[in-house]
Amino acid sequence: MNIRTLIIYAYTIILSLQMSATDLRGQSDTTARQLTQEDINMVMSVFDGMQPSEIISRADGFIMTGKTEEETARTAYYVYRYYRQSRIMGYDEIAIYIADNYFLNGRYRLDDQDALLEMRLFADTNRQSLIGLKAPDLSLQDPAGNTFTIHGGDQDYTVLYFYDDDCASCIRTTPGLMQYLARGTDGLNFTVYMIYTQSDRERWLEYIAGSILPFRLPDNITLVNLWDPDMTSGFVTKYGVISTPKLFLLDARGTIIGRELTPTALAQTVEVHENAPTSADLLFDSVFSSLEYSSDTTGVTEIIDAFFEDSKDNPDFFHELFFTLYQYLKNSGSYNLQQGAAYLADKYIVHMPRMWESVKFIDKGETSGSSIRADFESVNEFLDQTELAVTMFYRNPLDKPVSDLVLYTPDNKKTSIYDVSARYTVLYFYTLDCAVCGAVTPEMKKIQDTYGPEGVQVLAIYTGTDRQWKKYIKENGFGWTDLWDRKRKSGMFDKYDLLDVPAIYLLDKDKNTLAKDINPEVLGALLEYYLND
Repeated sequence: MNIRTLIIYAYTIILSLQMSATDLRGQSDTTARQLTQEDINMVMSVFDGMQPSEIISRADGFIMTGKTEEETARTAYYVYRYYRQSRIMGYDEIAIYIADNYFLNGRYRLDDQDALLEMRLFADTNRQSLIGLKAPDLSLQDPAGNTFTIHGGDQDYTVLYFYDDDCASCIRTTPGLMQYLARGTDGLNFTVYMIYTQSDRERWLEYIAGSILPFRLPDNITLVNLWDPDMTSGFVTKYGVISTPKLFLLDARGTIIGRELTPTALAQTVEVHENAPTSADLLFDSVFSSLEYSSDTTGVTEIIDAFFEDSKDNPDFFHELFFTLYQYLKNSGSYNLQQGAAYLADKYIVHMPRMWESVKFIDKGETSGSSIRADFESVNEFLDQTELAVTMFYRNPLDKPVSDLVLYTPDNKKTSIYDVSARYTVLYFYTLDCAVCGAVTPEMKKIQDTYGPEGVQVLAIYTGTDRQWKKYIKENGFGWTDLWDRKRKSGMFDKYDLLDVPAIYLLDKDKNTLAKDINPEVLGALLEYYLND
């Protein structure tokens, strides 16, 4: 059901409820049916999943359908309660909007004073820490009594965790958070502020020693223990810490992107944020999407050349644009765009070293201007690695015969790739000490088992020299052709891009390269296509 259909459905419910109430009023004012909380919940739930800004305009329209001031106020309060109790992150913004614009400003009266007080408390203690806002600064103390001002934006992510040593939920949440951090969070840089909300210093230090210090954290995690014994920082009103635990997540700009999180929800929010397209990605998508499956690279190279003309006189703009564009094209699933990446790298990076002299590589923060977030020690290393990547890309290009390799079976039988007669040949390069290979190998075995009877032959090529390999393949019995080059005479590392394994190539019956640097999922889809063509 699309958004338009949902909206029509919602207003159909509203209309039917109002007509029902109107019919009853015609019979007797004393028996007129009033909209209930359940009615409102049914209507507003239709909009679940939409952005708060989209819902607010619809909520306003719904509330103003009230026939009397009393009915309008009651509907507004029920809408407020729906979003006040919503478990969808970010929807508290809607509740605060309703509170501010219908009740706290005196526009409508709420007879239940306890409910009004709760509404004011909720709005006043949460309006500063909503999703999308800049996180409020806090001045707190560390265990030594030093003042520490916390703010977001120092790292890739900042976590604020408010807890109490005597809180049952905290007892469950703290180890969950620490376990997540101890796993390394995929190398992302985190600053984690563990903020104790009580005033007993001895109990706080005991809690740190028993629940936080036992966890060994990697170097990319910076953890700071803080508290506010005099309650002068205003953390209660700034972050709505009426109860604990409270877990917030900030991005690299110090913007709140998660609140009221559990450790599991924290991990999910980070994953979603990491996979979200950037503004540059969206721009490049709009520019290159029509060229992804073209067989002619001219269109891609012409756009790259035009980008250079627009940026060459502004070094900061050039560096940010061309580094980001190179990563986008190189990581694309389109071979045409990958060719564009090689063109860009060769012409505008490798052969223009002076254009890159002023670049500074950073390990924290975001790429901006001539400060580029990347794992390079120097500009020379960046230039050398880029040149190597271009060289590797042009090895075994698509639709060309693959470089031959003379390898050996476990029983020392010499075998050439071109000796294998099959409708399709799969080259699977791997090592025993590669964790990714360990996960990919079972998937490759499924490929062999599924497509082997249809003329697909997997050549599993071990790139190491450890004799333990023989024991490994004997114990596992994969059913494919196992090969290696213990004496390093085949030249595989000069003929193939094996900087990273696993590496998977798909060849046709004449050993032309149909695909390379793919994963088992893509390989399976390609085999389905070719075998059924």
